Amino acid sequence: MEAGAARHQAIAFYDAIGYPPTDAELSLSSVRGPIVSPARIVRGRVAFEGREELIAEQERREAFFPRKIRKARRVARLLSRLPGVCFVALCNTTALANARDEGDLDFFVITKRGSLALARALATTWYALTGSRPGIRESDRDAVCLSFWVDDSALDLAPLMLDGDDPYFRFWFLSLLPLYDDGVSVDLWETNVAIRSRHPHARVWIPSPDLRVKKPLLRFPRLAFLDPIVRRLQERTFSPILKKIRNTGTRVVITPHVLKFHAEDGRTAFRDRYREICKQYGLDS
Repeated sequence: MEAGAARHQAIAFYDAIGYPPTDAELSLSSVRGPIVSPARIVRGRVAFEGREELIAEQERREAFFPRKIRKARRVARLLSRLPGVCFVALCNTTALANARDEGDLDFFVITKRGSLALARALATTWYALTGSRPGIRESDRDAVCLSFWVDDSALDLAPLMLDGDDPYFRFWFLSLLPLYDDGVSVDLWETNVAIRSRHPHARVWIPSPDLRVKKPLLRFPRLAFLDPIVRRLQERTFSPILKKIRNTGTRVVITPHVLKFHAEDGRTAFRDRYREICKQYGLDS
């Protein structure tokens, strides 16, 4: 594939989620090459001609990022103290500094094997009691969404992708913003070659030192014997819809090694939108 076509595919994906990427982001998510018509660079960001309003909107949303990242770092600091937690990343639009003012803070968390259910139960209980989970407060601004956890025996995330191509998942993976990492991110990156295969210039995440959360001196002890007990107790509290669709696809996956709760999963709609945009500009999707 020509460099220009690959870069325009990346622009098409970002257009589908309403985000104007920087040239550096395009280089990491596709291949290096020129920005040519029908795309334009405006104030350091790239958008298709006629879609420059995305740049103004991103600049407006970027003003919310300092507040959101401060809270996200507080969340990561707390999560790092929980049993077995070894990686906490901010994801989705907040990781791109493109979240709405009222948007959630979405996290992807990795734990040591044997700690998954207990760590997530402690986290969700705490943020429910403090009124910080989505849907608890009248306003969900900066609510803490803890819907995607795996343990370090399930670092291969490819089975969680949609059948066929899953562009949202690919770009979601590349845009993770690690806040706490004991070194497992290297294994996560190397394990997911299949996800990265269409992004030959992508590089492992290197977050700013100013955003990193240090390893805590004190943390909750790992109590592996409790994990299966907590898992069984949690399963009794699942809503009927979660119980109905669990493990029937990739929206809701509940196993001893993966906890993924995305009952409302917009990946298919994003993929359709992405393909429409590619077709509009004469690109292969």
